[in-house]
Amino acid sequence: MADEEISKAFRELQFKTNETRMRIAQGEQNKKLSTHKMRVSQSTKKNLVDLDQDLKYYRSVGRMFLLTDKAAEMQRHDDEAQQAKDRIDAIDKQKEYLEKGLAEAEANLRELIQSRR
Repeated sequence: MADEEISKAFRELQFKTNETRMRIAQGEQNKKLSTHKMRVSQSTKKNLVDLDQDLKYYRSVGRMFLLTDKAAEMQRHDDEAQQAKDRIDAIDKQKEYLEKGLAEAEANLRELIQSRR
């Protein structure tokens, strides 16, 4: 009976560690995407700075283009970059939390293996 409980606890801890590792990897992928989006937005804004104020600026929305002004486009790119930075910060915090949980689960797993011997 005790052996079954130990093996069940072992499976649960192993599942938890694997799931946590997957969530950390997924967070890293999301972080890469957000970093890329932030860099693209910053680069586009940098290119807009050099352009004339009187030019027509178009923004792609689905299959159409909207006429906007330079200030609105600059602000939009600032907002996109800030949102991406906020997402990156949130992902880093979540990763830190998950890594703490993973370390705790791995310690519990080691302890369970030691008690089994």
